[in-house]
Amino acid sequence: GLPSVSAEPASLFEHAIRAVDRALKYGAHGLPLIGSGDWNDGMNRVGHEGRGESVWLGWFLVMILKQWAMLCDQRGDTDREQHYRSEARWLTGMLELAWDGNWYRRAYFDDGTPLGSAQNEECRIDSLTQSWAVLSREADPRRAARAMDAVRANLVRRDAQVVLLLTPPFDRMPQDPGYIKGYIPGVRENGGQYTHAAIWTAIALAQSGLGDEAM
Repeated sequence: GLPSVSAEPASLFEHAIRAVDRALKYGAHGLPLIGSGDWNDGMNRVGHEGRGESVWLGWFLVMILKQWAMLCDQRGDTDREQHYRSEARWLTGMLELAWDGNWYRRAYFDDGTPLGSAQNEECRIDSLTQSWAVLSREADPRRAARAMDAVRANLVRRDAQVVLLLTPPFDRMPQDPGYIKGYIPGVRENGGQYTHAAIWTAIALAQSGLGDEAM
């Protein structure tokens, strides 16, 4: 599509509010729809039929909702402030249902199959949902601590001095997560270090009180 200039003007605040409200669309597990990708645009076929959900986007959205609730309060928009706080509380409850036993799942495919679960042969654990469970400051503290322990055990490769995005890499699984599977296993987003996500891991470790390890 070709972009064009809209005839409808709006403030920067209104633009941001519309973006937040657009994200408040949930699937069968009560989680935000992933569409054709969230932060990881390589997972562009997890929810391309319109039903797939993103656990990571849920934690990210919880933080955004809390921040924008404060902004709405400062602007005297009490109704929207209360709405966003209520959405954040409800979404946090839905996210806790994505707990997989030792870490949080990453997403759900259109057909409801989990991704980032111990039952997956590939992409059993993804760092994003663990780090953002901590960064949201809303996850169950004991679960968040266990999730970061799982990151340290499975994704921090001290011998190679890398922090993997996910493991094991995509290769032969029957579900098609998208073009991420086109990368050679262990390269870029497909089980390699993606520095943006690795930094989130370091920040999450620091916020968990593990400052020396974060350094």
